Amino acid sequence: MNDNQKTVKVIHMAPLGSGGISKLTVTINELIADNIQFDYLVFRNKKEFLEDKAISLGGKKQVIDVANIKNDFLKFFIKMRAMVNLFKREQYDVVHVDASTPYDVMVAIAAKIAGVPTIVMHSHNDNFQSQKPLRDAFIPIYKLLMKVVVTDYFTISEKSAKFMFPKSVYESGNYTLVKNGIDVEQYAYNKDARKRIREELGIQDKVVVGHVGRFVYQKNHDFILEAFAEFHKHCLNSVLLLVGEGELLQSIQDKAKNMRIADSVIFYGVTYDIPGILQAMDMFIFPSRFEGLGIVAIEAQAAGLPTICADTIVDEVDITPKFIRVHGWNPNDWADQMLKVVPDCDKRSDCRAEVIDAGYDIKNTAQQLENFYVHSARI
Repeated sequence: MNDNQKTVKVIHMAPLGSGGISKLTVTINELIADNIQFDYLVFRNKKEFLEDKAISLGGKKQVIDVANIKNDFLKFFIKMRAMVNLFKREQYDVVHVDASTPYDVMVAIAAKIAGVPTIVMHSHNDNFQSQKPLRDAFIPIYKLLMKVVVTDYFTISEKSAKFMFPKSVYESGNYTLVKNGIDVEQYAYNKDARKRIREELGIQDKVVVGHVGRFVYQKNHDFILEAFAEFHKHCLNSVLLLVGEGELLQSIQDKAKNMRIADSVIFYGVTYDIPGILQAMDMFIFPSRFEGLGIVAIEAQAAGLPTICADTIVDEVDITPKFIRVHGWNPNDWADQMLKVVPDCDKRSDCRAEVIDAGYDIKNTAQQLENFYVHSARI
């Protein structure tokens, strides 16, 4: 980097856990120009999976810890004041709100008050689990506020744009599609990695049904167990490999025991090596209740896996012949579809070209954002 070149300071409102948004943002951080600094705004003071990696890239984890404040009004005011002070002190060029709900516009409001010149609302979701009905009742107001404070709108899919943005923004197309790219070459079929991981897990001769995702309501692990249980009745030589962590992990482990399938379910935990763990699978199951996109389903297809998805998954994910959609929530229907792919488990096709052609190469995503940040900072 030229010593005289201005540093573009960007702060993402994004967690540093093991989820898709976290992984995407940190990977882009790795690829983007050296003069663009990514910081990360989080609202809970705890060690996170990707924290060390993010900091090693030159960024800061900015913590505004409001997790233990019970009074919602007090939490709101403390959070807003702290954000305004942070944005003023650090003099960010861009506040990039990686939003899961319209309520996240509050970060954009704080940025506007602090005088941040570029404020991005980036929709990563097409629905959400309602936990605060009173707050959620104001969603139309949050969307109106976006028109006052947001300078740029990004989305990962058309459906997520419709969910998140003001109607006038969505209908006018006044937003930018930013595809959640992946490092496609990492997902090339690797028989050595497949053999090694399957041996480590003692599943060399098993039919492996896999899933990667946080143990949260959205990812629908209850249904994954139910569908696998039906499949397992007809394919006794099968195991379910669940990769991830989250608040519902214990309850899903308990349910597996109660269903008497625990001996056939592997709770793998979190891993940096998603490409490797996908090699160990024979099929991928993805019955999320809602998703803005579902980047892991694209990763699974890039790895050549039959990728069995719910009808909640957006059409943008249907990019290779390996994509299979199941309508409805009947475990038997899912089991039937899983059984259909078993005979071809050993036939791994290379789908990387289709993924690249669909625009999901992380290098393109990083370049798109780099161009935007540089232009926004006028350098």
